[in-house]
Amino acid sequence: DYLANALACAHEARIAMQKLSKAWQIRKNWFNELYLNTGITEGQEWLGTYHSSTGVEFVVLGDTINQAARVSDVARHGCIWASKSLIGKMGAKERERVKYGVHRRAPDGRELFVRSSFSFVSSLLEQDGVRLEKLRDIATLAITEIVSIAPLPK
Repeated sequence: DYLANALACAHEARIAMQKLSKAWQIRKNWFNELYLNTGITEGQEWLGTYHSSTGVEFVVLGDTINQAARVSDVARHGCIWASKSLIGKMGAKERERVKYGVHRRAPDGRELFVRSSFSFVSSLLEQDGVRLEKLRDIATLAITEIVSIAPLPK
């Protein structure tokens, strides 16, 4: 299942980046964290080659790749965010393995994690911030944070 595999790949890349960050902190004696913010959605794209005077480049073009790039702009601190359409197209068994949802602030100020929920990009951002302007084209896209993925049963 390519959708579950895409999420598993992003999850593994996040773990690898965390290990790399720790190794660099020890090796370089620094306090900075390295993060890989990831946005994933689904759709059909155009994959081709672009020939230039210096060589050949592989290119992916289309709305889906642009949407995924914008979703990654929402992610912070190494988070993985996925579109509702991607989660909705996953099989039930694959979806059960994924812990996803949205962090919300309760009236008393506590932060709550609302499991298996989605949010519009616009409601996750500051309403008057520059980031909203940059992400206006996906403001009504429903997304969720991928927190963890359970391993496949043996």
